[in-house]
Amino acid sequence: MFDYQRVRRLREHLQLSETQFAKKIGVAQSTYHRFEKGAASLTAEAISEIITLFHVDPYWLLLGRGGNEPEFFNHAELITISKNEYIDLQRKALQSQDERIAELERELGRK
Repeated sequence: MFDYQRVRRLREHLQLSETQFAKKIGVAQSTYHRFEKGAASLTAEAISEIITLFHVDPYWLLLGRGGNEPEFFNHAELITISKNEYIDLQRKALQSQDERIAELERELGRK
């Protein structure tokens, strides 16, 4: 059975307020607040958003699969990087691509 407490535990794990979490999954804050209190239900679309946006294991979310500790994520590890780190990684990837293209052009020019 779908349990609102698992969603609340996820929200707290992500360190999001009710308002922030509700906005991300596309529901009104008042609706989400009532959901956490057990007085309202989430739509299938909102549940799908939770699973998709936060990479939540749907079996854990919907059925409570697992032990006492929640299995939130499908992925073994999630890596968080800053915006600047992401930009640097993209630059390195593009630079590496440019270097590889130049290398291929040199090789093709030799033949």
